[in-house]
Amino acid sequence: MIPAENRRFVLKSRPQLLAGPENFRLEACSIPDLEPGQALAKIEMAALSAWQGMRTKDFRNFIRPFAIGELISCDTFSRIIASECEELPVGCAVVGRQGWQEFAVVSKRDAATVRSDFSAEEWLTALSSPGQTPYLAFSQKARPMPGETLVVTSAAGAVGGYAVQLGRLSGMKVIGIAGGPQKARFVRESLGAHVALDYKSSDFRQELASACEGGVHIFFDTVGGDTADAVIGHLAKRAHVLLVGRVAANNSESPESDMANMRHAWSQEATIHAFNRYAYKELYAYANERLGELLRAGKLKMHNSLVDGMERTPEALNGLLAGKYFGKVLVRYGEFSAA
Repeated sequence: MIPAENRRFVLKSRPQLLAGPENFRLEACSIPDLEPGQALAKIEMAALSAWQGMRTKDFRNFIRPFAIGELISCDTFSRIIASECEELPVGCAVVGRQGWQEFAVVSKRDAATVRSDFSAEEWLTALSSPGQTPYLAFSQKARPMPGETLVVTSAAGAVGGYAVQLGRLSGMKVIGIAGGPQKARFVRESLGAHVALDYKSSDFRQELASACEGGVHIFFDTVGGDTADAVIGHLAKRAHVLLVGRVAANNSESPESDMANMRHAWSQEATIHAFNRYAYKELYAYANERLGELLRAGKLKMHNSLVDGMERTPEALNGLLAGKYFGKVLVRYGEFSAA
């Protein structure tokens, strides 16, 4: 039976710095009748990312800002509960970008069916942006080499955590940078980094210099700002810099201010790669084959933060942007029921 009503979060106001519950409105709306080729998906899990916070602000980056009153987009794992589409039968699992809502009308174009041998968490983490991003960045832009040094910023985060693991599996010396002693310990003990540094420590620059004594061969950066500047000062000759994200700038009151230490990158003849996972959509399936093999073998591990309840989604996003969580932040909306 198709529910009569849907609940969804839309943007209410723009934040000054970090988006929080006050910037979103939970509204009820009717669910339209399905047309041929459409199905109704019940969202079970939503994946939160820093770009959702960035899009609440009124400045243009690599993607347009959310409009006031617009549904907040995010990656989701759902089950089909009603269908007028042969390719999306009732009960099948789908992933897509259905957003912060309980139900979504989908078509084959915007919802991809997924196999049942991996969990919702795996489909939204290791087999989605968090795992695919470092796998494709390393395979397409800067191939890890055994014995060389890799530095990863935001190493306790969703993407950084997989970059650390993949670098270690490749035989590199991995230096992970995170915020706070607890996160640094997590990066070292749970993710397996050879060295874990706390960028908030008063000794950070000295510890970084000691850890990078032989030079940095690959710098996997999702942060930018002062931390990236500090790492760039230790690049090895002909190093590779992977610009994967700019969280420091996106959460700043002056987003145009970002890393400036280009003099050392120039003197070391470094190659700077601006990496965007969406440019490699044709390789997603191949990446998932390899990542899936690593998951099954227990060589790649998930480290997620789970939040229960659709109503807590804005609160969870604020916590993510404030650096409260470890790994990928996932919100459980509900589970499939055949009744």
